[in-house]
Amino acid sequence: MDKPLQNLVQDRLSPGGIWQLIEPTRSVLRYQTSTLPKRSVSEIDARYPVTPASMRAFLDAFFTRHYFQVQNSLVSYTTSPDFVDLISSGHLRILDVGSGPAVAALAITDILACVLEYVQTVSSWSTSKLIDVTYVLNDTSGICLAVAQRMLADYFRRGRANGATVIQGRTFTVQKPFPDSLVQIRRIAHNVGAYDIVVMSYVVGPLIEDHGLNTLVNGLLSVERLCNDNGRILIVQDRFSGALMRRISRAIGISTYRKELTQQVYPDRDVGEIRTYWYYDCLYGPRNEAATHQGLVA
Repeated sequence: MDKPLQNLVQDRLSPGGIWQLIEPTRSVLRYQTSTLPKRSVSEIDARYPVTPASMRAFLDAFFTRHYFQVQNSLVSYTTSPDFVDLISSGHLRILDVGSGPAVAALAITDILACVLEYVQTVSSWSTSKLIDVTYVLNDTSGICLAVAQRMLADYFRRGRANGATVIQGRTFTVQKPFPDSLVQIRRIAHNVGAYDIVVMSYVVGPLIEDHGLNTLVNGLLSVERLCNDNGRILIVQDRFSGALMRRISRAIGISTYRKELTQQVYPDRDVGEIRTYWYYDCLYGPRNEAATHQGLVA
């Protein structure tokens, strides 16, 4: 092989080190944004949309920033032998907590599409293998979940129109705050299988404000028990949340990192406009039952 799988995928998603949307996600984002009213809203409403106008503001201002952060944090794992072995079963199960309009779910799907495009060059993978992806989207906002379902459906519709049929998806939505949503999340896992990737992006701050650190940590430990042994849990927060992420990482015995990325700005305002952002993440694998209990907060 000429290049490792990670380099092939990263060159496709971030040519020259600049993260960019690829099709069909770029078209999906443009279309869904165009269907929503454009009005002035507060920054807090744009960050946590509950109306069509605030959803439009979120898609304009925050979608790609959060999307690329998820990809940047997961690209090493999703191009690893562990992940390729995992999807060789023909299944991938994603739990997206604080999903918004399926930001993390779409980010992972685009990586998966790239992995499947290139994996036959670095392994004996069958190019005709079909991957069933199960999306479990958990959010408190009805409009977030509605737009998420539309964006995923549009993504797969456009993919089929272009002859890309190696991925097919089904979606479950849970409109309850985490960790109150755990009963339904657990029931879905019982029916579809253990989760392979769990993402909590830009949600732990509000959760701690509403429920406290102990409740959040115990909820995370419960999620670990629902995960595939070779899966991963990703927590992402903005650059102002370093102290918060360190508290969480100490409580559950994992590491937190400051990350940086440069991205193409969407929607396009100037040709070639790019921005550099930094953020914090924790990426870790589920541990065994004994290790999990040691992490409980007193």
